[in-house]
This record gives sequence, C-alpha cells and structure tokens, in this order.
Amino acid sequence: MTKNSLYTLLVLAIQPSASIAVELNGQEFFTNPPTNISINSAYKNAYQRSYPVISFELPRDAGANLKQISLLQISGTQTWDWQTSKTSVYEGPYNLRKKGKTGLAKIKIDDKQKSIRIIFTPSIKPGQTASVVIPSNNPRQGIYEWSSSFYPDSKLSIPSKSLGPVLRLSIYKLNNDY
Repeated sequence: MTKNSLYTLLVLAIQPSASIAVELNGQEFFTNPPTNISINSAYKNAYQRSYPVISFELPRDAGANLKQISLLQISGTQTWDWQTSKTSVYEGPYNLRKKGKTGLAKIKIDDKQKSIRIIFTPSIKPGQTASVVIPSNNPRQGIYEWSSSFYPDSKLSIPSKSLGPVLRLSIYKLNNDY
C-alpha cells in the first residue's frame, strides 16, 4: 500500500457523516449509493403496451446528487422496446396509480449496446425516493434482466459509477383459450 492510498483511506475514514462527495483519482463517488432499487410493471403480457416503473432511494448521506441511471439488458428473447416520449418522474416509491411529471428525465437509447440511460434534470437530491415511468411495448414472453449503474452529478470530467442490482421482469404469453 502506497503512502497516497493510505492517506486517502485515512481521509475517508475521518469524514463526517454529512453529505460530502468523495473525490478519488479525478472521480467523484457516492459515499452511500442508491438503495431499494426495483423495477415493476402492472402489464406483463407479451406485446402489450406497458409502463415499467424504476424506483430507488437516494440516502440522505449519499454524498452527491444522482444525475443518471444506466440499464444494460443482459437477458431476454428480444431487445426491450423502450419509448423515449412521455417519460415521467414522481417522488415516492412504486405506486400503480401515481402519475409523474414529464420533462424531468431524458432517455437515451443505444440499441447496439442494448442499453438505456435515464438522465435527470434537475438531478435527484439525497434523501429523496423517486420513480421513473418509461412507456414501452412488451416484447415476446420471457425473462428480461438489466444490470443497473448509478452516476453522481459531478463537475468532474470522468463520472464514476456505482453498480446496482440486476433488475428483472417476467413477460408471459397471452392465453386466450379460456
């Protein structure tokens, strides 16, 4: 262990619990990353219009505002058909009936990488619980999973990322035989 890395660890250990972002090697990090991360959808039939909701909590001692969430699809029989228009955000945990405000998040899709970036304007402040509603069309039946990453609002040129959990939705074949 070098003298510089030992000094960095000492500085991190004696920081107060107030909301102070950690800067290390030119990157800014959360002192406590987002928690209670989930994805939900009330509509789970194949090829059905749906409104998946991604919910998360940014702890009071996060150390930085949340600027962006990145989701990378890691399983599924098709690429998920996210729609970029009418994305909305509301404060609070997942709620089937809650409507959000549009214009608070911008969606950027990279079909080649099977990824989606949710960019918040303004960024989410520590102590807030937020949910993002992204209209989409469900693909064919199967299990769909995404790895999640969270990026702090940083003035530094290289954003750091905090890895979140794998998010999962199951889509079912519509059975009209009844």
